Amino acid sequence: MNKKIVIISLILFIIAISFIPIGISLNKTIASENCIYDGIYINDIDVGGMTKEEAAKVLYERFSLPIQNKNIKLIYNDKSYNLSFKELNAKYNIDESVAKAFNYGKDGNLFNKTMSRKKIQKENYKIQLGFSYDSNKVDELVKNISSDINVNGKDASITYDNGKFKVSNDVSGLKVNEEKLKGLIKKEIEPNSKVDKINIPVDVVEARIKSEMLSKINTKISTFTTYYRASDVDRTENLRIACSAINGVLLMPGETFSMNKALGPRLAEKGYKEAPVIIESKVIPGLAGGICQVTTTVYNAALLANLPIVERSQHGLVVSYTGPGRDATISGNEIDLKFKNSNKYPIYIQSYLNNGGVVVNLFGANEHPGQSVEIVTEIYERVKADVEYIDDNTLGDDSRVVEQRPIEGIKSKTYKKIYQDGNLVRTDLVSKDYYKPVKGKIRVGKKTSRTSKNTSTP
Repeated sequence: MNKKIVIISLILFIIAISFIPIGISLNKTIASENCIYDGIYINDIDVGGMTKEEAAKVLYERFSLPIQNKNIKLIYNDKSYNLSFKELNAKYNIDESVAKAFNYGKDGNLFNKTMSRKKIQKENYKIQLGFSYDSNKVDELVKNISSDINVNGKDASITYDNGKFKVSNDVSGLKVNEEKLKGLIKKEIEPNSKVDKINIPVDVVEARIKSEMLSKINTKISTFTTYYRASDVDRTENLRIACSAINGVLLMPGETFSMNKALGPRLAEKGYKEAPVIIESKVIPGLAGGICQVTTTVYNAALLANLPIVERSQHGLVVSYTGPGRDATISGNEIDLKFKNSNKYPIYIQSYLNNGGVVVNLFGANEHPGQSVEIVTEIYERVKADVEYIDDNTLGDDSRVVEQRPIEGIKSKTYKKIYQDGNLVRTDLVSKDYYKPVKGKIRVGKKTSRTSKNTSTP
């Protein structure tokens, strides 16, 4: 009997001893309830066993305090700008990281917490501090730096005076490379960076139009003139305004000239008057009537300079100031005249009125010595216009009134002939045009015979 008691006592003793470590561990877990578990690091700081307040204090002194007075100098030549971490509101997320460290492994019941705590002790758990700053402050600083450093360049310009060209010098500009600067700041603003100075990246911006290019303009490469009645003062004024708008236009290599863009809106405020315009084969009064004559003159000058025509539209009628196939019209922003400078050097447009003529000269470099261009139009069909006779009892027996004279239609082909040293080297079709016939309208007296209606001419 005594032997059984001894064995049972021994077993109970062994069981009791085995529970002692568990009890100790559970007690340690309870004791650690207000502390961060051992084995937890924030960056390289072991915060195990610390309270929230203790961990926050250590981290503040190690990380936050050193950046409070940290500055980076931004330098360009003799200019210097200060980038203050304090003004950037630069900071570490210490409170957030401490809270994460404090709560880590404390989910569940006491047993679960104890298991987590033991695991952390063996494997460790590391939290990386987050770093942030106000990027808007960086953008604002970069904008201010750009405003202070940037220098606008100046294109060379060219004027024509007394038969000679005058060219002004171009000036290069300076421009802060804002995206590159922001990238440098972002890289060096990191807390571990030892850099305290950044050289501001500044690009030299070359002028788009250089005096070297403009100095090549020394040759009249084409000229064309159309004529007008100076007695029509309103139309003449429209011609003058349009010529003034395009006079001096510079077309760089590869650029496309747009008549609509060069003229801008045709408004009464600009001085444009009402004058006859052609709309759908009818001549009616319209604001800025006459600008199509300037457009036509420019078109022919471009053809004679052997420049590619990008866009061109004909009138509804053959115009008086040039033959069929040689006219060009514009309207609003929908119909335009465009041609491209396919040369290596710029083209200067000169336009003016002279003794009843609209003159357009194109100047450029003498890139094609010995070359000449001829424009030839072939009328290959004429289309007879119908005539409508309208009985009118208000007219005398043999009277007639022409409301609209008939205008025959014309079909034409226009060619560009290119010569080199007087020899024809190429013939290109420029356009095929059809000017539709315009039906005539004649009012006649009631007793006018059918025969006289059909045989008489207005």
